[in-house]
Amino acid sequence: MYKTKVLLVIAIIFSIASVSHAFNVIYVDVNGPNDPGTGSYEDPFRRIQDAIDSADSNDTVIIAEGIYTGNGNYDLDPNGKSIIIRSTEPNDPEIVANTIIDPNGAGRGFYFHSGEDANCVIAGLTIRNAYAVTDVPYGGGVYCFYSSPTIRNCIIMNSHAPVFGGGLYCDFSSPRIVNCIITGNSAGYYGGGISGYGSNPEIIGCTITDNTAGLEGGGFEWVLSNPVIINCIITNNKAINGGGISCCSQGKTSLVNCTITRNRATNFGGALYCQDEDSATIENSILWANEASQGPQIYLSDNSSTSVRYCDVQNGQAAVYDPCEGLIWGSGNMDTDPCFASFNPDGDPNVWDLHLQSAYGRWDPNVQSWVNDVNTSDCIDAGDPNSDYASELWPNGKLMNMGAYGGTNQASMNGNPADFDISGAVNFVDFAEFSNKWSIQEFCIEDLTNDGAVDLADLAIFAENWLWQQ
Repeated sequence: MYKTKVLLVIAIIFSIASVSHAFNVIYVDVNGPNDPGTGSYEDPFRRIQDAIDSADSNDTVIIAEGIYTGNGNYDLDPNGKSIIIRSTEPNDPEIVANTIIDPNGAGRGFYFHSGEDANCVIAGLTIRNAYAVTDVPYGGGVYCFYSSPTIRNCIIMNSHAPVFGGGLYCDFSSPRIVNCIITGNSAGYYGGGISGYGSNPEIIGCTITDNTAGLEGGGFEWVLSNPVIINCIITNNKAINGGGISCCSQGKTSLVNCTITRNRATNFGGALYCQDEDSATIENSILWANEASQGPQIYLSDNSSTSVRYCDVQNGQAAVYDPCEGLIWGSGNMDTDPCFASFNPDGDPNVWDLHLQSAYGRWDPNVQSWVNDVNTSDCIDAGDPNSDYASELWPNGKLMNMGAYGGTNQASMNGNPADFDISGAVNFVDFAEFSNKWSIQEFCIEDLTNDGAVDLADLAIFAENWLWQQ
């Protein structure tokens, strides 16, 4: 009995120690009082690599705002640890923009090569002016070699690789890249923004813009890879082939709810260049104002194939070069002006706003509120009827929008909020549905004030919209 109690006490001690260690935080501040520092809040390390080296798995490295350059602040190597390396507030764009890793051309931002998995996270950092200067000329900003970290809320900009992946390169890796901006990067040959070989990355909610490749894939270039790209904006990228995206060699690229605009190829495939028996699926997306000598939207060659469904494609099938007859033109496609909030193909990309115009509510990131337009885009409620629209705010027509904001809380609205059955009129059918939810404590479409209850405040809004007709 005594032995059992001792073992129980030891187990509890180890459990407490483990829980305590999981919350260990190491601090970095380029302006810390001492060099190198100790990593405490009062005495932070001055160099990021010192903090990483002192960390154990499950620790968090927090980096104060500032510009981190010189030895110990580039070619950062987590060395296989499951740690979080982040700014003080990864969800604050201003803090992200001011927490800067700047190798100044001397190396990469991060080098993952020890089997890091999704539990190794970098978040809320800006990586700029990085360069792949080692004997492996891949991945200017970030290089993932047989590693699959999570990269979220980061900016990778103005970085270069002599061959592959100016912003980021995936080599037999499957990173998860979420809500990042990949901009102004370049590669000597392939993948100005991101490139990959034998990889299966997830790229979600990212903006891939103003990147350049010397040969193929201004935004993306994939070889023997199966990337899944969701809710991304791919715009103003350039290459000889595949201004936006190049994919080849029997991989499969999946593009869902993406906006692919104003990408340019000197020769083939303004938006997408697909070759060497590769395949791509494009769903709920907008391909508009892309340019190339052949196939301004899509170029297919060498027994490659592409399936397009529920997409807005400028000039339709006529904008697809398809000598091998690999195009599968599915249901729901159209060719109509998407009515972006602000878009001039020949104007300044910095002022473009690719949200869809709506008379019923469009999110304006400049004023951080919902505004109403004169026009309503035909791309609203035009996505696949089987797609999950639950994240779109009500009224959402109970259908997903096309484009990068479809299926998100920034999807442009459509219809009257009191038209619960989306019939185009607010009448007794809607009143019956409202009555069935009366006094319920929950978030639902009948909760017009979105406060978690259907009550008199919601009734007042319903009354204001009584007998509305579209």
